[in-house]
Amino acid sequence: MKLEYASPDDRKFRDWLRKYREEIGGEAPSDAWLDAYTRHIFSEQGKHRHIWWGVDGGRRIGFAVAMVIQQPVDRGRQQGMIAEFFIYPEYRREGYGRKLADAIIEFFQERGITDVHASVIADNVRGIRFWEACSFQIARYVLAHRPGLREQQEKEEEEEAEL
Repeated sequence: MKLEYASPDDRKFRDWLRKYREEIGGEAPSDAWLDAYTRHIFSEQGKHRHIWWGVDGGRRIGFAVAMVIQQPVDRGRQQGMIAEFFIYPEYRREGYGRKLADAIIEFFQERGITDVHASVIADNVRGIRFWEACSFQIARYVLAHRPGLREQQEKEEEEEAEL
């Protein structure tokens, strides 16, 4: 598996990013959001952020967005973060995800980074199981404050009970 840097003007990357975001978020992001997000992530391309295509046998099988983060206390230490990871559906369950993950981990290790994290949306059970199969373990939970979420959940439960 080869890592090749993606280009901000690559329409295929934008299309795959939209599909990825739709899978993890339940709906496709707007063009305005995609424009702003791609501008942001590509502004740091090759510095602290790395946006790659996973290429196997000349075929793009997926993409990843990874970051190198300086440790705040020990400035000599860095941490790797795999923030976004997507294997195109037609290539899933064939070992390509594992190959791409291994290539990213190798990239970090070549730079002396052994502390590597992967970010997964909470209800993405398939993603969590994938990273666990790649020798990752849940190290902490990060909770996001969602005003009104509890009330919405209670309303949905009441509506289901009425059916």
